[in-house]
Amino acid sequence: MSAGNKPAALCDRGRYPSRAYVSTHAPSPRPPPIATGTSGERPSSPRDWLAHAPVTRALLFLNVAVFVVQVARTHHVMDLTPDGALALGANYGLATIGESRWETLVTACFLHAGIIHLGFNMLALWQAGPLVERAVGSARMAPMYLVAGAFGNLLSVGYGWLRPSGSFSVGASGAISGVIAAALVVGWRVSGWRGPLTQAMAKWLGFLVLFGILSSASGGRIDNAAHIGGALAGAAIASMWRRGHRYSAGATAAILATCASVLVACVAIVAYHDRTDRFATMILQERSETVERALRQRRCGDAAFALAAVDRLRDPVGSETSLRDRVEQLCGPPNR
Repeated sequence: MSAGNKPAALCDRGRYPSRAYVSTHAPSPRPPPIATGTSGERPSSPRDWLAHAPVTRALLFLNVAVFVVQVARTHHVMDLTPDGALALGANYGLATIGESRWETLVTACFLHAGIIHLGFNMLALWQAGPLVERAVGSARMAPMYLVAGAFGNLLSVGYGWLRPSGSFSVGASGAISGVIAAALVVGWRVSGWRGPLTQAMAKWLGFLVLFGILSSASGGRIDNAAHIGGALAGAAIASMWRRGHRYSAGATAAILATCASVLVACVAIVAYHDRTDRFATMILQERSETVERALRQRRCGDAAFALAAVDRLRDPVGSETSLRDRVEQLCGPPNR
Protein backbone atom coordinates (compact mmCIF):
# COMPACT_ATOMS: atom_id res chain seq x y z
CA MET A 1 0.00 0.00 0.00
CA SER A 2 1.38 3.36 -0.92
CA ALA A 3 0.45 6.62 0.72
CA GLY A 4 0.15 10.13 -0.58
CA ASN A 5 -1.84 12.86 1.09
CA LYS A 6 -3.64 11.28 4.04
CA PRO A 7 -7.24 12.14 4.88
CA ALA A 8 -7.42 14.67 7.65
CA ALA A 9 -10.28 13.44 9.82
CA LEU A 10 -9.23 10.08 11.17
CA CYS A 11 -10.30 9.97 14.78
CA ASP A 12 -13.61 11.13 16.23
CA ARG A 13 -13.03 8.51 18.90
CA GLY A 14 -15.43 9.72 21.59
CA ARG A 15 -18.34 8.66 19.39
CA TYR A 16 -17.42 5.01 18.85
CA PRO A 17 -18.29 2.74 21.80
CA SER A 18 -16.38 -0.45 22.51
CA ARG A 19 -18.00 -3.68 21.30
CA ALA A 20 -17.39 -7.36 21.74
CA TYR A 21 -18.80 -10.73 22.52
CA VAL A 22 -21.01 -11.32 25.56
CA SER A 23 -19.13 -13.04 28.39
CA THR A 24 -19.91 -14.01 31.95
CA HIS A 25 -16.44 -12.84 33.02
CA ALA A 26 -15.54 -9.29 33.86
CA PRO A 27 -14.96 -7.33 30.63
CA SER A 28 -11.71 -5.58 29.88
CA PRO A 29 -11.68 -1.89 30.84
CA ARG A 30 -12.74 0.47 28.10
CA PRO A 31 -9.94 2.69 26.76
CA PRO A 32 -10.42 6.43 27.18
CA PRO A 33 -11.88 8.30 24.20
CA ILE A 34 -9.63 10.19 21.84
CA ALA A 35 -10.38 13.87 21.70
CA THR A 36 -10.71 15.46 18.30
CA GLY A 37 -10.56 19.12 19.20
CA THR A 38 -13.16 21.79 18.68
CA SER A 39 -15.43 21.98 15.69
CA GLY A 40 -13.63 22.91 12.50
CA GLU A 41 -10.19 21.94 13.78
CA ARG A 42 -8.16 19.26 12.09
CA PRO A 43 -7.99 16.33 14.50
CA SER A 44 -4.55 15.03 15.33
CA SER A 45 -3.30 11.80 16.84
CA PRO A 46 -2.67 12.15 20.59
CA ARG A 47 0.58 11.11 22.19
CA ASP A 48 -1.03 7.95 23.57
CA TRP A 49 -2.45 7.00 20.17
CA LEU A 50 -1.16 3.43 20.47
CA ALA A 51 -1.51 3.13 24.25
CA HIS A 52 -4.73 1.12 24.08
CA ALA A 53 -4.01 -0.65 20.79
CA PRO A 54 -1.67 -3.52 21.74
CA VAL A 55 -2.40 -5.55 18.60
CA THR A 56 -1.58 -2.59 16.37
CA ARG A 57 1.65 -2.04 18.30
CA ALA A 58 2.55 -5.71 17.94
CA LEU A 59 1.80 -5.66 14.20
CA LEU A 60 3.95 -2.58 13.68
CA PHE A 61 6.80 -4.21 15.60
CA LEU A 62 6.47 -7.53 13.76
CA ASN A 63 6.47 -5.95 10.32
CA VAL A 64 9.54 -3.86 11.09
CA ALA A 65 11.33 -6.78 12.77
CA VAL A 66 10.63 -9.07 9.81
CA PHE A 67 11.96 -6.40 7.46
CA VAL A 68 15.19 -6.23 9.49
CA VAL A 69 15.54 -10.01 9.17
CA GLN A 70 14.70 -9.74 5.48
CA VAL A 71 17.43 -7.15 4.87
CA ALA A 72 19.96 -9.13 6.93
CA ARG A 73 19.27 -12.21 4.83
CA THR A 74 18.94 -10.70 1.36
CA HIS A 75 21.16 -7.61 1.73
CA HIS A 76 18.56 -5.60 -0.18
CA VAL A 77 16.82 -2.56 1.29
CA MET A 78 14.97 -1.22 -1.75
CA ASP A 79 13.95 -4.46 -3.45
CA LEU A 80 13.32 -8.13 -2.71
CA THR A 81 14.78 -10.88 -4.84
CA PRO A 82 12.58 -13.87 -5.78
CA ASP A 83 14.69 -16.44 -3.92
CA GLY A 84 14.84 -14.28 -0.80
CA ALA A 85 11.11 -13.62 -0.97
CA LEU A 86 10.20 -17.30 -1.36
CA ALA A 87 12.57 -18.34 1.41
CA LEU A 88 10.82 -15.97 3.79
CA GLY A 89 7.29 -16.97 2.81
CA ALA A 90 6.18 -14.86 -0.15
CA ASN A 91 2.90 -15.72 -1.82
CA TYR A 92 3.93 -17.38 -5.11
CA GLY A 93 0.64 -18.28 -6.73
CA LEU A 94 1.89 -21.26 -8.75
CA ALA A 95 3.34 -22.87 -5.62
CA THR A 96 0.48 -21.78 -3.37
CA ILE A 97 -1.90 -23.90 -5.46
CA GLY A 98 0.40 -26.45 -7.08
CA GLU A 99 2.30 -27.33 -3.90
CA SER A 100 -0.43 -26.39 -1.39
CA ARG A 101 1.69 -23.65 0.16
CA TRP A 102 -1.34 -22.09 1.84
CA GLU A 103 0.70 -20.90 4.80
CA THR A 104 2.21 -18.22 2.58
CA LEU A 105 -1.19 -16.50 2.42
CA VAL A 106 -0.39 -15.43 6.00
CA THR A 107 3.38 -15.08 6.00
CA ALA A 108 3.38 -12.87 2.90
CA CYS A 109 1.45 -10.26 4.90
CA PHE A 110 4.59 -9.55 6.92
CA LEU A 111 7.05 -9.19 4.04
CA HIS A 112 7.70 -6.03 2.03
CA ALA A 113 9.36 -5.32 -1.29
CA GLY A 114 11.47 -2.48 0.12
CA ILE A 115 11.74 0.13 2.80
CA ILE A 116 9.43 2.57 0.99
CA HIS A 117 6.79 -0.15 0.68
CA LEU A 118 7.17 -0.87 4.39
CA GLY A 119 7.03 2.81 5.34
CA PHE A 120 3.78 3.53 3.49
CA ASN A 121 2.09 0.44 4.89
CA MET A 122 3.16 1.10 8.46
CA LEU A 123 1.98 4.70 8.22
CA ALA A 124 -1.45 3.51 7.11
CA LEU A 125 -1.56 0.84 9.83
CA TRP A 126 -0.50 3.37 12.47
CA GLN A 127 -3.34 5.67 11.44
CA ALA A 128 -6.16 3.17 10.89
CA GLY A 129 -5.28 0.35 13.27
CA PRO A 130 -5.98 2.11 16.59
CA LEU A 131 -9.30 3.40 15.27
CA VAL A 132 -10.59 -0.14 14.82
CA GLU A 133 -8.88 -1.70 17.81
CA ARG A 134 -10.04 0.93 20.31
CA ALA A 135 -13.57 0.73 18.95
CA VAL A 136 -14.06 -3.05 18.84
CA GLY A 137 -11.25 -4.46 20.95
CA SER A 138 -8.05 -6.39 20.38
CA ALA A 139 -9.88 -9.71 20.23
CA ARG A 140 -11.56 -8.63 17.01
CA MET A 141 -8.71 -6.65 15.54
CA ALA A 142 -6.17 -9.51 15.46
CA PRO A 143 -8.21 -12.21 13.68
CA MET A 144 -9.73 -9.68 11.32
CA TYR A 145 -6.25 -8.51 10.30
CA LEU A 146 -5.02 -12.04 9.60
CA VAL A 147 -8.17 -13.13 7.78
CA ALA A 148 -8.29 -9.97 5.65
CA GLY A 149 -4.63 -10.33 4.71
CA ALA A 150 -4.97 -14.04 3.89
CA PHE A 151 -8.15 -13.51 1.86
CA GLY A 152 -6.53 -10.65 -0.05
CA ASN A 153 -3.61 -12.91 -0.94
CA LEU A 154 -6.01 -15.70 -1.89
CA LEU A 155 -7.83 -13.38 -4.29
CA SER A 156 -4.44 -12.36 -5.67
CA VAL A 157 -3.62 -16.04 -6.29
CA GLY A 158 -6.94 -16.57 -8.05
CA TYR A 159 -6.45 -13.51 -10.23
CA GLY A 160 -2.91 -14.60 -11.06
CA TRP A 161 -4.15 -18.08 -12.00
CA LEU A 162 -6.64 -16.58 -14.46
CA ARG A 163 -4.15 -14.08 -15.84
CA PRO A 164 -0.84 -15.84 -15.24
CA SER A 165 2.22 -13.73 -14.57
CA GLY A 166 4.41 -16.08 -12.54
CA SER A 167 5.18 -13.31 -10.04
CA PHE A 168 5.10 -13.42 -6.27
CA SER A 169 3.24 -11.15 -3.90
CA VAL A 170 4.29 -9.61 -0.57
CA GLY A 171 3.04 -6.83 1.67
CA ALA A 172 0.65 -5.93 4.46
CA SER A 173 -1.54 -3.84 2.17
CA GLY A 174 -4.28 -6.46 1.84
CA ALA A 175 -4.60 -6.75 5.61
CA ILE A 176 -4.43 -2.97 6.04
CA SER A 177 -7.10 -2.52 3.38
CA GLY A 178 -9.21 -4.79 5.55
CA VAL A 179 -8.53 -2.57 8.58
CA ILE A 180 -9.52 0.55 6.65
CA ALA A 181 -12.69 -1.10 5.32
CA ALA A 182 -13.56 -2.30 8.83
CA ALA A 183 -13.10 1.23 10.15
CA LEU A 184 -15.38 2.50 7.40
CA VAL A 185 -18.08 0.00 8.39
CA VAL A 186 -17.71 0.90 12.07
CA GLY A 187 -18.05 4.58 11.25
CA TRP A 188 -21.08 3.96 9.05
CA ARG A 189 -22.86 1.81 11.66
CA VAL A 190 -22.29 4.39 14.40
CA SER A 191 -22.71 7.75 12.69
CA GLY A 192 -23.80 7.09 9.11
CA TRP A 193 -22.14 8.00 5.82
CA ARG A 194 -21.58 11.61 6.85
CA GLY A 195 -19.58 10.70 9.95
CA PRO A 196 -15.93 11.84 10.04
CA LEU A 197 -14.54 8.32 10.37
CA THR A 198 -16.67 7.05 7.49
CA GLN A 199 -15.61 9.91 5.27
CA ALA A 200 -11.93 9.57 6.13
CA MET A 201 -11.82 5.82 5.50
CA ALA A 202 -13.80 6.20 2.27
CA LYS A 203 -11.12 8.64 1.09
CA TRP A 204 -8.40 6.16 2.04
CA LEU A 205 -10.03 3.36 0.08
CA GLY A 206 -10.69 5.66 -2.86
CA PHE A 207 -7.04 6.69 -2.85
CA LEU A 208 -5.93 3.04 -2.81
CA VAL A 209 -8.15 2.10 -5.74
CA LEU A 210 -7.12 5.13 -7.80
CA PHE A 211 -3.43 4.70 -6.99
CA GLY A 212 -3.58 1.02 -7.86
CA ILE A 213 -5.28 1.64 -11.20
CA LEU A 214 -2.89 4.41 -12.19
CA SER A 215 0.17 2.48 -11.05
CA SER A 216 -0.86 -0.67 -12.90
CA ALA A 217 -1.55 1.36 -16.04
CA SER A 218 1.97 2.77 -15.88
CA GLY A 219 3.61 -0.63 -15.35
CA GLY A 220 3.83 -0.57 -11.56
CA ARG A 221 3.78 -3.72 -9.44
CA ILE A 222 0.67 -3.07 -7.36
CA ASP A 223 -1.37 -6.05 -6.21
CA ASN A 224 -4.85 -4.60 -6.70
CA ALA A 225 -6.47 -8.00 -6.17
CA ALA A 226 -4.98 -8.22 -2.67
CA HIS A 227 -6.22 -4.70 -1.86
CA ILE A 228 -9.73 -5.51 -3.04
CA GLY A 229 -9.82 -8.91 -1.37
CA GLY A 230 -8.57 -7.53 1.94
CA ALA A 231 -11.07 -4.66 1.87
CA LEU A 232 -13.97 -7.01 1.09
CA ALA A 233 -12.98 -9.36 3.91
CA GLY A 234 -12.52 -6.54 6.41
CA ALA A 235 -15.87 -4.99 5.54
CA ALA A 236 -17.67 -8.34 5.70
CA ILE A 237 -16.19 -9.19 9.10
CA ALA A 238 -16.94 -5.74 10.53
CA SER A 239 -20.54 -5.95 9.34
CA MET A 240 -21.00 -9.05 11.52
CA TRP A 241 -19.65 -7.50 14.72
CA ARG A 242 -22.33 -7.07 17.37
CA ARG A 243 -22.56 -3.65 18.94
CA GLY A 244 -22.59 -3.04 22.66
CA HIS A 245 -20.68 -6.12 23.86
CA ARG A 246 -17.07 -6.74 24.77
CA TYR A 247 -14.86 -9.77 25.19
CA SER A 248 -13.65 -10.66 28.66
CA ALA A 249 -9.95 -10.39 29.44
CA GLY A 250 -9.66 -14.18 29.43
CA ALA A 251 -11.41 -14.57 26.09
CA THR A 252 -9.26 -11.81 24.61
CA ALA A 253 -6.08 -13.53 25.78
CA ALA A 254 -7.25 -16.86 24.31
CA ILE A 255 -8.08 -15.33 20.93
CA LEU A 256 -4.78 -13.45 20.75
CA ALA A 257 -2.89 -16.62 21.70
CA THR A 258 -4.69 -18.51 18.92
CA CYS A 259 -3.79 -15.84 16.36
CA ALA A 260 -0.16 -15.90 17.50
CA SER A 261 -0.13 -19.70 17.27
CA VAL A 262 -1.46 -19.59 13.71
CA LEU A 263 1.24 -17.14 12.71
CA VAL A 264 4.00 -19.17 14.38
CA ALA A 265 2.72 -22.36 12.73
CA CYS A 266 2.77 -20.70 9.29
CA VAL A 267 6.35 -19.50 9.83
CA ALA A 268 7.36 -22.99 10.96
CA ILE A 269 5.88 -24.55 7.82
CA VAL A 270 7.82 -22.11 5.65
CA ALA A 271 11.03 -22.97 7.52
CA TYR A 272 10.31 -26.70 7.11
CA HIS A 273 9.93 -26.37 3.34
CA ASP A 274 13.11 -24.30 3.13
CA ARG A 275 15.05 -27.07 4.89
CA THR A 276 13.53 -30.07 3.13
CA ASP A 277 12.78 -28.88 -0.42
CA ARG A 278 15.63 -27.52 -2.50
CA PHE A 279 13.12 -26.10 -4.99
CA ALA A 280 11.09 -24.17 -2.39
CA THR A 281 12.95 -20.94 -3.18
CA MET A 282 12.84 -21.37 -6.95
CA ILE A 283 10.29 -19.87 -9.30
CA LEU A 284 9.13 -21.82 -12.35
CA GLN A 285 11.84 -20.45 -14.65
CA GLU A 286 14.61 -21.43 -12.24
CA ARG A 287 13.21 -24.95 -11.91
CA SER A 288 13.09 -25.31 -15.69
CA GLU A 289 16.68 -24.04 -15.95
CA THR A 290 17.70 -26.65 -13.39
CA VAL A 291 16.25 -29.36 -15.65
CA GLU A 292 18.11 -27.93 -18.64
CA ARG A 293 21.38 -27.80 -16.73
CA ALA A 294 21.02 -31.38 -15.52
CA LEU A 295 20.32 -32.55 -19.08
CA ARG A 296 23.41 -30.80 -20.43
CA GLN A 297 25.46 -32.57 -17.78
CA ARG A 298 23.63 -35.86 -18.41
CA ARG A 299 22.51 -36.16 -14.81
CA CYS A 300 19.27 -37.99 -15.49
CA GLY A 301 18.27 -38.44 -11.87
CA ASP A 302 18.59 -34.73 -11.14
CA ALA A 303 16.77 -33.86 -14.37
CA ALA A 304 13.82 -36.11 -13.48
CA PHE A 305 13.75 -34.73 -9.93
CA ALA A 306 13.73 -31.13 -11.18
CA LEU A 307 11.10 -31.95 -13.78
CA ALA A 308 8.84 -33.25 -11.03
CA ALA A 309 9.29 -29.90 -9.26
CA VAL A 310 8.25 -28.13 -12.46
CA ASP A 311 5.20 -30.37 -12.83
CA ARG A 312 4.09 -29.64 -9.26
CA LEU A 313 3.51 -26.02 -10.14
CA ARG A 314 0.97 -27.04 -12.79
CA ASP A 315 1.98 -24.03 -14.84
CA PRO A 316 -0.99 -22.42 -16.63
CA VAL A 317 1.35 -20.22 -18.70
CA GLY A 318 2.33 -22.91 -21.13
CA SER A 319 2.95 -26.61 -21.56
CA GLU A 320 6.16 -28.25 -20.37
CA THR A 321 5.69 -31.07 -22.87
CA SER A 322 8.87 -30.24 -24.82
CA LEU A 323 10.95 -30.27 -21.64
CA ARG A 324 9.49 -33.61 -20.61
CA ASP A 325 10.10 -35.02 -24.07
CA ARG A 326 13.76 -34.03 -23.87
CA VAL A 327 14.15 -35.71 -20.49
CA GLU A 328 12.51 -38.91 -21.75
CA GLN A 329 14.53 -38.86 -24.96
CA LEU A 330 17.83 -38.65 -23.09
CA CYS A 331 17.03 -40.57 -19.93
CA GLY A 332 14.02 -42.70 -20.78
CA PRO A 333 10.54 -42.59 -19.24
CA PRO A 334 10.56 -41.61 -15.59
CA ASN A 335 9.80 -44.30 -13.02
CA ARG A 336 6.30 -44.01 -11.61
